[in-house]
Amino acid sequence: MPAAIVTGSGRGIGKETALMLARRGMDVAVCSRTQSEVDRAVDEIKRIRSGVLGMKCDVGDASDADKLVEATVKRFGSVDVLVNNAGVAILKQLVDTTEQEWDETMNSNLKSAFLCSKVVLPYMLEQKSGVIVNVSSGAGKSGFENLSAYCASKFGMMGLTESLAWEVASTRIRVMAICPGDVDTAMQEIDPAYHRANRARMLTAGQVAEKIVEMIFDNRYRNGQSVDI
Repeated sequence: MPAAIVTGSGRGIGKETALMLARRGMDVAVCSRTQSEVDRAVDEIKRIRSGVLGMKCDVGDASDADKLVEATVKRFGSVDVLVNNAGVAILKQLVDTTEQEWDETMNSNLKSAFLCSKVVLPYMLEQKSGVIVNVSSGAGKSGFENLSAYCASKFGMMGLTESLAWEVASTRIRVMAICPGDVDTAMQEIDPAYHRANRARMLTAGQVAEKIVEMIFDNRYRNGQSVDI
């Protein structure tokens, strides 16, 4: 069976994507920095299929990213799909953002995609196929006040996607990005008032996950493409 890794899959977009991939017949590795989230995601996926691996890890850490990919290959034999979804956000003016907050945002949102892609790519290159979907954002194309660290990380995700797409252009590997607008997930807790006022118009995590799965299985979505939703 083909196998997928979905980072940041303890809740929200990541968990919905993992569930949908399982329904499409894929074995799935899920991960989160919170063990209880991992356990809940694994339990939900097991109701669909037995091919699931759950790991508590920080994919912004090179050692944890290595262990996640190695465990996935050992369990399922391959990594055919990687969805780089892990991410955090802080709502602060740049002058109030600490170096620690900046680093945490970059590690979770951008470095994690670099690390996981770097470890997964040799397997995809060996099997001459694979799909990587990087979850960027509308904030990866337009800057927003009080979100400088988040926007910088998501702009970086777009650059990473386009550069890596060129590097694998001669192969059957596709590297793509998805750029959702506001999504009704726990990340909106950074600004509760904005969330309450705008929740009705926001995308659901399931809607974004559906588009990610469509991009994975539909070859009309091309290597290097970014998809707005």
